[in-house]
Amino acid sequence: MKTTAIALALLAAAAAPLAFGTWQMAPNAQAWTALTAEHRARIVVKLDSSKNRRYFETQVEARDALGITAEPADIQDAILCHREQDALRDGGEVQAIFSLPRYLAINGGIALAGALAVFGLALTASSRVAARARTPGRIRRD
Repeated sequence: MKTTAIALALLAAAAAPLAFGTWQMAPNAQAWTALTAEHRARIVVKLDSSKNRRYFETQVEARDALGITAEPADIQDAILCHREQDALRDGGEVQAIFSLPRYLAINGGIALAGALAVFGLALTASSRVAARARTPGRIRRD
């Protein structure tokens, strides 16, 4: 019975990251990155060439006022403009990065939790089956 519970626990440990979707290697942390002089210059040129990118916002606002659905490209341009203005003002930006230690810790924790949960359920189920088999008045078929 215990070997079956251990086998089920190992299967659950392997399947838990798949079930929760944490097995994918995606950005899972953030890091502050200061703007380089070159990047700062590119942002300034972009902002100067589009009158601080107010054009994109007016396009979205005009379409909203007319009841026309704004173009997704215009909305994306307005968002990008604000992000670049914030980066210029703050001197840098927060970027999403991949952290291997965090990835391993999250997946290890989920695998351990899944294994312990299934192991506990398997032991509980097997002890109940064994207790029911020992109940007086029942016919044992071994």
